[in-house]
Amino acid sequence: MSPNNTYSPPTVPGADRDAKPVVSDETTQSFERLKNTAASAATDLKRTAATAADDAKSYASNMASDAASAFKDAVESNKTAGADAIANLARSAKGAADSIEKQSPQIASAVRSAADSVERISTDIRDRNVGELMDSVTDFAKRQPAAFFGCGILAGMLLTRILRSPGRTS
Repeated sequence: MSPNNTYSPPTVPGADRDAKPVVSDETTQSFERLKNTAASAATDLKRTAATAADDAKSYASNMASDAASAFKDAVESNKTAGADAIANLARSAKGAADSIEKQSPQIASAVRSAADSVERISTDIRDRNVGELMDSVTDFAKRQPAAFFGCGILAGMLLTRILRSPGRTS
């Protein structure tokens, strides 16, 4: 380093201090080719990366769409099976009401009325899509939280009883 703390390249004895290094045309051309090749490789790499990102996004989107469709189909199928089970319950209740009609007409009437309500619920479930059903349940839960909680407990007990019944095969 020189006394004023600036860098001075080493000098060759007998060389002119202010002389610029001599670079051959061949070296300059090689450097330009290298620079162009590097720029081309960088452009190709960017293009390949962008294509790979687009392909990954498309694949993920298709997979999500397929999964959503399969889930919707499964939910719709189970919704229909649930509506059928509810309708069967209503028919059974009506049959029970018919069998006790002579002994207790008031109880039979109340059971029949409840069965009609259950049958309407079954039809409502069958006729609506899953989104509409979820909106209805959410609205009911907001309006009547205690009733919603009670229905959940009753449904859980009923489901437990059905699943533990001795005639059920697993």
